Amino acid sequence: MSWVLAAWLPWQRWFAAKERIIGEVTVEQRVPLVDRLADGGPRGILLTLRVEFTDGGPTEFYQVPIGLRTELPPALEPGVIAALDGLVCYDALADREITALFLHGIAAGRTLGDLRLVAEPGAEPLPTSGTRTSRPLGVEQSNSSVVLDERYLLKFFRRLQPGVNQDLELPRALLEVGGAGHVPAILGSAQGTLDGRPVTYAVVQRYVANAADGWSMALGSVRDLLAGGQPPDQAGGDFASEARRLGRTVAEVHAGLARARGTRVLGREGIVAVVGEMRTRLAAARRAISTLDRHAASLDVIFTAVETSVEEVTIQRVHGDLHLGQVLRTPTDWLLVDFEGEPAASQDERLRMRSPLRDVAGMLRSFDYAAHHQFIEPGHPTVPDPAALRLADEWSRRSQVAFCEGYAERSGTDPRDQPLLLRALLADKAVYEAVYETRWRPRWASLPLAAIRRYAREIASGSPRAHDLL
Repeated sequence: MSWVLAAWLPWQRWFAAKERIIGEVTVEQRVPLVDRLADGGPRGILLTLRVEFTDGGPTEFYQVPIGLRTELPPALEPGVIAALDGLVCYDALADREITALFLHGIAAGRTLGDLRLVAEPGAEPLPTSGTRTSRPLGVEQSNSSVVLDERYLLKFFRRLQPGVNQDLELPRALLEVGGAGHVPAILGSAQGTLDGRPVTYAVVQRYVANAADGWSMALGSVRDLLAGGQPPDQAGGDFASEARRLGRTVAEVHAGLARARGTRVLGREGIVAVVGEMRTRLAAARRAISTLDRHAASLDVIFTAVETSVEEVTIQRVHGDLHLGQVLRTPTDWLLVDFEGEPAASQDERLRMRSPLRDVAGMLRSFDYAAHHQFIEPGHPTVPDPAALRLADEWSRRSQVAFCEGYAERSGTDPRDQPLLLRALLADKAVYEAVYETRWRPRWASLPLAAIRRYAREIASGSPRAHDLL
């Protein structure tokens, strides 16, 4: 089974180490879930896998809910891993008989081997039986999510890292201070141990029905704009109000996290260390993307300005990977989801306090992505129409400005009032994006690379004033 999993893992969207070569996969832990083979049902086993690599670097751990059946229903065929000893082995994420066990087990407070299924204190009670429907969410994520009965969202954290997962910890923290109105309700979790330390295997949240994700909404707005649905002087007008409301929501979540987990002031020494990390990321990016060499000097000017001119920065716990795909628009408001942080970040990195402007920069970059995404879609001309490009640029700018204005309405501070830090965080995020896209979605790499070129040109033409940054 180990060699089968070693061949299968690198092809999974949620596998974080695709650039590394697997040396060995071993089963660290095996938790029996169900055994109904005798009456034609599944046998379910939750495997915790230890993955070693040929580079001698850090070991990684992953969880895979394995199903075994004598005959596989067509709906489960996309999850096939292998045929073994007359049984079909498959990823059981889409198997309602197996995934529903987590929901029912949390309701009953069951313990399965090392796995403890725990309901959240004071949360809405979960059903102990009778789950009728189950469907995996087909979105690109580092976790895997299943919607049960269109009411509950069961989220598996595929890559396991010791400690309480931030997607459980931070919504809990917001609830403690009365700031959970902008996150889905946490109803329960699956907890265990890994290398002697606590680990979160999964959470159950209230599924947010009748909600649209921000990315889809933004793409629709840009598509309508470029199709001629608005006069040029109203570019972005239909989304600017949503961006402003979203800015208010993000500021309120930041305020709640500050109340729950506190804040610190980072002095000059800490700022120098943060800038050093930006330079380290840029150096690594230049090794992966040679075209960044021509912009390295300009980017270093951006980083140096923070190092020499910013005296202190207030830091706190933040979302950590905020973009339009991590927000949901309900009929009444915006919600923030997926507090895990950047997929490649270590647990220690995810727990660090950071400037709230890091989340702001992530969202501003996401507006830029949405504005220009249509130009990289298959079938689009290689050279965009200049008029369409101007409209997209204006949509991005108006959305970014509206977001900052909304953020300022709730926080009392406009992010653009810290132009040196914000510009550095925007540049650092674009460098991260360039590496990520080059590695996983090469067709998208032109989006962050275009932003990096733009930041470099701005440096060549002189630094912007505070409210000219966007």
